[in-house]
Amino acid sequence: MKISALLGAACGAALTVLSAAAGPAAYATSGPVVDAPERPALQVAAPARMVLLGVARAGRRLVSVGERGIIALSDDDGRTWRQVPVPTSVSLTSVAFADARDGWVAGHAGIVLHTTDGGEHWTRQLDGATAAALTARDVAGVRTKLGPALRKLAGELVADGADAPLLAVHCFDARRVMVAGANGLLLQTGDGGATWTSLVSRTDNVTGRNYYAIAAREREIFIAGEQGLLLRSLDGAHSFKRIATPYDGTFFGIALPDHGRVFIAGLRGNALLSSDGGAHFARVRSAVPVSFSSIALTGDGAAAVLTNQAGQLLTSRPAGRPLELVPGPPLFPLAGVVDAADGALVAVGFGGAVRISAPAAGTRGSI
Repeated sequence: MKISALLGAACGAALTVLSAAAGPAAYATSGPVVDAPERPALQVAAPARMVLLGVARAGRRLVSVGERGIIALSDDDGRTWRQVPVPTSVSLTSVAFADARDGWVAGHAGIVLHTTDGGEHWTRQLDGATAAALTARDVAGVRTKLGPALRKLAGELVADGADAPLLAVHCFDARRVMVAGANGLLLQTGDGGATWTSLVSRTDNVTGRNYYAIAAREREIFIAGEQGLLLRSLDGAHSFKRIATPYDGTFFGIALPDHGRVFIAGLRGNALLSSDGGAHFARVRSAVPVSFSSIALTGDGAAAVLTNQAGQLLTSRPAGRPLELVPGPPLFPLAGVVDAADGALVAVGFGGAVRISAPAAGTRGSI
């Protein structure tokens, strides 16, 4: 298992250190030992202070996910949070909602969870062993020059069993969802998660580079990953082609503003913008040379907000202009951000969830 796969959706090794340190005291229990994928998440006193790795809007509600299977909900724009029962205690890395009720969470051990009531209850739809088996079936019949390498990759996934983490989830609607992760794992469902299909045979990623972010605009889909990997589909995921970029380091965030623009960001403060659908990229100057962990567009499309490992928020107004720091003291290393229904920003990461008021966020503008 690649070390970056275990850490990429978080904010670096410090996140793992924190969760490990908190583990024995915070989660001590008795009885038979059950592996984390099968062990329900235990209730904690302060879910908003745990290591949180993803956050999303579900209507007016905010839903955050993190280490040890934590899922927390906020119905007051991030001011207070409450934990909900979850049927697994693996690290949950990414969350996305198609609407106010239908949402999906991806995590370690190839776990995918689904809710139909805005996050109150969750059921498991996929695990790592099933994902690996679907991948092996997918590539078995590939007769192109990529076939042998893809089958080798699938064999490694099967050998790893349930270990490979999923690191990104994207909802096209309440029926179609895509998940991606370590070692080139890429799957989608078209029936709300009743069945899943591997897409590995449709990609040019025979070395199994990790995927960290997915973004889509109509039938155009982009997937960003490690070592400069950027894939694009123009036909609704029937095929993916690799796109060259002027940076060969890992990308952790991607967003698609309007007018055919593609905005990606990753290690060492590198941010790139394409104004022609990915044919050409230009560097976007950043205020600090610190690795970015995510990009999010505000709900009204007014700004792009980026998080980094130094605990800072940055905005681009409009996209392509130099990135500006959001005023305020540095926070803990951040993994994601979303705008609340009242216009505030809510960021999550090393130290849990934090709310930044709308006036301080300074995200008014036009992308």
